[in-house]
Amino acid sequence: MDRLTRLGLKLIAAAFSGCAATGAPRDVATPVAPASMCSVRDGTALDPFAGEQGSLVALVFISTECPIANAMAPDLRSLCHHCAMSEVDFHPVYPSAWQSREELLAHSREFGLDAGPGPTTAPIADPKHILVERVGATVVPEAVLLRRDGAGGVEVLYRGRVNDLYVGIGRRRPTISSNDLRDAIDAAVAGSPLPPPFPKAVGCFIDSSR
Repeated sequence: MDRLTRLGLKLIAAAFSGCAATGAPRDVATPVAPASMCSVRDGTALDPFAGEQGSLVALVFISTECPIANAMAPDLRSLCHHCAMSEVDFHPVYPSAWQSREELLAHSREFGLDAGPGPTTAPIADPKHILVERVGATVVPEAVLLRRDGAGGVEVLYRGRVNDLYVGIGRRRPTISSNDLRDAIDAAVAGSPLPPPFPKAVGCFIDSSR
């Protein structure tokens, strides 16, 4: 199937069922094989599950096409800075199976999602949905906060919305009143519990036809 055909099918699917809400988080214990995950910056393998025991990493699944995800860009840039100050890794994740790394890189630069320093803030391409399946992500934008076990496994501390900019499909608030991912990061850094249920993410379905 060529790229234009894929794009046409994606647009048709989006018109009928492009948006949804997420379910509850789940623990992840299996190490990730990084062969098909890479830094959008330079194409090098990048496994966000790899890190010191007890360290934290925040992932936000995004898309070049979802208007809700694109509307979150200013808040994601702010979160990247906040994570750097808190010594938490932060990665935007593109689960696109049909776009080139160069296209993803252009988008990340256009929306300022590649502004953080070093590999701990690099956007990640996840074309085979390794990360999507490991953490149970279903929509973009969806946030996941993980604690690493030091052996390639992680514990899911939070999975849900980034904030309440959108309270429903087509229902955008004039201002953000709840910064859910930031609050989860602050609680995890402080060692405070994060009891579910967590606010569900609202956005566009992640295309599972890889």
